[in-house]
Amino acid sequence: MATQAIPLPDNGHESIRGPQYTRREAVRAGLCTKEEYRIASTYYEYVVRHHRDAGVPRSDWEPQPVVGRQLSAPYVRDGQDLLATRLKNQVDPALDAIDRLCDDVETTIDDLGRHPRDLSTPETNKVYGGHDAVDRVEELTDRVEADRADGHRHHDRAPAWLRTISRVAPWAEALGFLAFLTYYLNVPIVSPWRDWMGWTFALILVVYVMLGQTWLVDHAARAHNHAREAQADGQKHHAETSRRHRLGYLLVTATIALGITAALIERGLDALGQAQTAVAVVMIMLAVTTGLLMPTLAFLGKALDGSKVSRERDALTDDLDEDREQYDELVEQAESDLAIARRLEREQVEKIMPAILSDVQKVVDEALAPYNFLRLQIGGLSSQVAVPSSAVEVATGSRPPLSNRIPGAEAVNLQPVIDRDRRLAALRVRLADVTLRLRQVRPHPWDHSAATSSLY
Repeated sequence: MATQAIPLPDNGHESIRGPQYTRREAVRAGLCTKEEYRIASTYYEYVVRHHRDAGVPRSDWEPQPVVGRQLSAPYVRDGQDLLATRLKNQVDPALDAIDRLCDDVETTIDDLGRHPRDLSTPETNKVYGGHDAVDRVEELTDRVEADRADGHRHHDRAPAWLRTISRVAPWAEALGFLAFLTYYLNVPIVSPWRDWMGWTFALILVVYVMLGQTWLVDHAARAHNHAREAQADGQKHHAETSRRHRLGYLLVTATIALGITAALIERGLDALGQAQTAVAVVMIMLAVTTGLLMPTLAFLGKALDGSKVSRERDALTDDLDEDREQYDELVEQAESDLAIARRLEREQVEKIMPAILSDVQKVVDEALAPYNFLRLQIGGLSSQVAVPSSAVEVATGSRPPLSNRIPGAEAVNLQPVIDRDRRLAALRVRLADVTLRLRQVRPHPWDHSAATSSLY
């Protein structure tokens, strides 16, 4: 590292004995670099003249402390600048990251305290607190298992594929009618001005399928489902009432569906004329599928879909499973953040801070090369040559001075390091507090294993 040597005042004019080596001799012998020779030469005459005039014995002509301070000053400044830069670029971001991670964990802990959240089901529209929902699931499960033990199967849910079809059936039926009207009856769906009568008929038909027939099928299915449940519970009067409602809705639905299907087939056959038999068969199958099969599947998907008890139980179970998954994800996130924070803290203590101090020590110790060469130029000294520091104090808290041990040389100011040590110690305490808070969070009351066998 190139440094600007700080010369001392020259108070004498008479010549003194020259140094031991010329620059060429010293550089060729590997005793110093050209820059180190120049720095040593800056102080050589001052040291020799001072000791000679003071009558100091030749073996004690050591460089004075002022020389050590002046010679080391540029290196100490470079070390101080390096320390400030490395602390700013390597330590401060890590400490800020630990602080942010602690903030994130505290926010996560607050979120965990809000679990389990309030839950409700469309069956009852009643809102349950998280713990009440768990108790409710256990209560409903006991009831389902008791009924099953008595031979009742009305709690069993419909297959998932049937329930899915029942939900999309109205849309599929509407699309089927549109396809039938477009390709077999030549209704201009996208060009209503060409046939206002046909287009209006198609619109009314599709709207009825989407709204009217769906409403009728839904009420018929609900009545059938309620009748099954009431019959199993021994409520014969309610079961009979529900069966009458079911019959009424089904009669209206079936009459309209059969009428529409028959009319579509008749109109389709007229429109096809002398078309091939295969085309007519496809047309009839499409009409029957859209007019009869889809409403039937929609009815079965809801009519046979368990009981009010089992549906409420399964809905609460699904919601509790989801809430538990969110809870577990929050716990994992908090533990991950804490692990990252602890790793950053360990890296600061075990790697980054020691590496910074070691590099600063190396910069400061660069002053030893010109200083030792200065002693070599003086020659005849009795004490040993100064050697670089072999270790750097890495413990946090109060730190010893960091210097090159040249007499008179100033030490690097480690107050910035001590400030970071104190902040790191405070963060370590905060990490411990946050970790304790996380361990004290109440466990989620819902256990996935608490769910009994599926009712589907």
